[in-house]
Amino acid sequence: MTGTDLVVELASDSNADSVNLINPNGEMNSLQRVHEGATQVTFQLLGEAEDGYTPGEYRVVAVAGDEPIGKTTISLEPELTITDVMWAQNHPDMDWDKDRSTWQQLAAFSIENTGNAPSFLTMSRWTDAPLCRVKSQETMEFGHNTLLPAGETTTVYSSAPIYQTEGRLGMGAHVNCSDLGTAPLTVTGAVQAGANPSYSQTIEYGGTNNSCELTIVDGGPTDSTQKTSNGEDA
Repeated sequence: MTGTDLVVELASDSNADSVNLINPNGEMNSLQRVHEGATQVTFQLLGEAEDGYTPGEYRVVAVAGDEPIGKTTISLEPELTITDVMWAQNHPDMDWDKDRSTWQQLAAFSIENTGNAPSFLTMSRWTDAPLCRVKSQETMEFGHNTLLPAGETTTVYSSAPIYQTEGRLGMGAHVNCSDLGTAPLTVTGAVQAGANPSYSQTIEYGGTNNSCELTIVDGGPTDSTQKTSNGEDA
């Protein structure tokens, strides 16, 4: 794997004129012609114009004329985990947009990919976050276009003040912090390939309704949800 691409190397004396990529269902995923003198072909698996790939075992078949002359198998398995959710107020040294007056209410989360293949984060879903309570919505969604390379941890920043507890300029309502006690916040990443990772954080709401005081009690990854063929959670 190189970035979003699967690169197939050919022997220098190969007479292959094409390489077929067969997906885990046994269907042709893609075909690449071998240009004269070339010793490799590239299959793009992910990208803005791609739908993503199905994790599993793929067959790579080199063909000369109509005859297969070489083949191999490769397992493409992204393994995604949200390992932490950070509140800007508690992590001021991170790369926040400090030109924003609400930067201390921003959030970020880390996604670790321990698999051998990449994925793309396309959306984050925040459920029961303080900002959701201000907006009177159970869940808020934000778009992303973030590559999650194999073997790396990626930090994703929110575009909204997730830990905000009061409306701005008369919009929205104040969170009833004195009535809530502790309550969970859950963030789920919607990805192009692999299971959608999720993380739940327990927040203690204190102070008064006009002056909330938030404390993060604990948090950790939850069971990943498998993405179906139409991108929805199973």
